[in-house]
Amino acid sequence: MPIPKPHVLAKRNHGCRLETDLTLWGHRAVVLQNELLRMTVLAGKGADVVEFLYKPLDVDFLWANPTGPRPVETSYPPTSPEKCFGDYYFGGWQELFPHGSLPEKVDGGMMYQHGEVWGLPWEVRVEEDTPERVSVTFHVRTRKMPLVLERRMTIESGSPVVTLDETAHNLSGQKIGVLWGHHPAFGAPFLSGDCTLYAPAKTVNVNLKAQTSWPKGKLDGKPYDFGAMPPEGSRIGRMLYLENLNDGWYALVNAKKKIGFGMRWDAKRFPVVWIWQETNAGTGSPWYGEAYAMAVEPVSHLPFPRERNEPLLELPARGTVGTRFQAFAIPGGKPVKSIDAQCRAK
Repeated sequence: MPIPKPHVLAKRNHGCRLETDLTLWGHRAVVLQNELLRMTVLAGKGADVVEFLYKPLDVDFLWANPTGPRPVETSYPPTSPEKCFGDYYFGGWQELFPHGSLPEKVDGGMMYQHGEVWGLPWEVRVEEDTPERVSVTFHVRTRKMPLVLERRMTIESGSPVVTLDETAHNLSGQKIGVLWGHHPAFGAPFLSGDCTLYAPAKTVNVNLKAQTSWPKGKLDGKPYDFGAMPPEGSRIGRMLYLENLNDGWYALVNAKKKIGFGMRWDAKRFPVVWIWQETNAGTGSPWYGEAYAMAVEPVSHLPFPRERNEPLLELPARGTVGTRFQAFAIPGGKPVKSIDAQCRAK
């Protein structure tokens, strides 16, 4: 696959804008923006989204890891499979592919934590660059499996929505099962005890040990509101898993700041939402009590589906699977009952 030349933009100070010849912390970076949004994507490191800024309120939804950025180009970090993701974790938003959760041996090879595309440099191809719309495709070939993942990111003038059209390609002559998902992590000042998570789920699984109703269920035998974000300093560290979704969307809303972040996706292909909550509970390495974050992650399976002999999301021999994710700002700070196909919250 040829390496495309950097796209050098003639300066434009209105409408949609795109810059692809930037370097940030030693990594190639791409910035997409319009009148409402600015997104910074580290093409040189996993195509991580490290900024999702809502301009009218100057609110960046994403978490910035207090341990700081890693100013090096990464391919495979020379660390253990268990720690490599955390060692090179900027915060922000990663893609999990072709594996998720903790390390696991697959087809004779070791899959590192959260797969491998987060640790690889992605190539960049500009699809459209006009004041009305900008669109850029990021693509990467995995090393552990013969796969190519493409992500086309598009924004339109005046819209608070970014659309991610994705295609996974299987280059081999045999079918391959994958675990696939997205890992956006949210942090202060957007994230606080004023935030509520809304999602059309029926149940929540706590640490893969106990299932109860969502959003209001029971924890340790007592009534508990799982949709309410624990405040900073509450020292909670846990994983929650939303199941039995009626539709593929969620909204994380800060009522005090009157702004929220939403995602929409295909719930048949990604029927589970993983929720990582870390509210200053981790007192040892790497957090030392400094991390206040929550990741809300649409994923194709619960962790370790192979151990339960569950069928994986299958990529056919020499075939492709395509899907769409959309992420967007939700102004107003009101409770959300639904999000329609045009990403409008109601």
